[in-house]
Amino acid sequence: MIYNDEFVWLHVPKCAGSTIESLFRKYLSGVPGLVQDVVDPDGDVPSVWHDSVADREARDAAFVLGGRTVICSIRRLPAWLVSRYNFEYARSPQLPHDPESLLEGYFLGRRGKRNHADNLIHKFLPPQLLDTGRVKFLRAEFFEHDFRRLFGTYLDLSEIPGEEYARRTNASPNHLPAEMVRRLFASPEVYAKCPAWRAVEELAYGSS
Repeated sequence: MIYNDEFVWLHVPKCAGSTIESLFRKYLSGVPGLVQDVVDPDGDVPSVWHDSVADREARDAAFVLGGRTVICSIRRLPAWLVSRYNFEYARSPQLPHDPESLLEGYFLGRRGKRNHADNLIHKFLPPQLLDTGRVKFLRAEFFEHDFRRLFGTYLDLSEIPGEEYARRTNASPNHLPAEMVRRLFASPEVYAKCPAWRAVEELAYGSS
């Protein structure tokens, strides 16, 4: 999580969050009033930088969302599932990762726990937060445009060189068969199994 008195950025895993964290750490860490969680991507315990608003309010009695704008990273579901599968496979290749389960939105998480894409939406973007009308989306597919548009409202981004926006961090090698990637992108089935993600995508990208 990164925040100040005006905005809160939520790091949905595998939505360009490591790149955002790197840009803030390199170019914006000295901004007065800006709070940025310490990142431990190699740690084996949940990091506070993946807190939702509810997580942070429960963890820190001094933190209250108030009228802040919420900026949430997001990406389209098939691309997210590919990225999440590759990440989980890379850190736990001994587990029985099942590519077919991706078609229903499922993947194996830490220590082999079965998880679902919609669980991430329920955690970070519950209805009561979406209903505030103060949630804005940073779409991974339009990274530079959305980063400048959203964070530029609150911060001076002039020190960030243009080429920095094209850097990608924490990318995992591909472990997913090409045919499964094709099926994920070609079939509407996965969206039918992930209605919460589909609804958020419509808010972030439009319904087309």
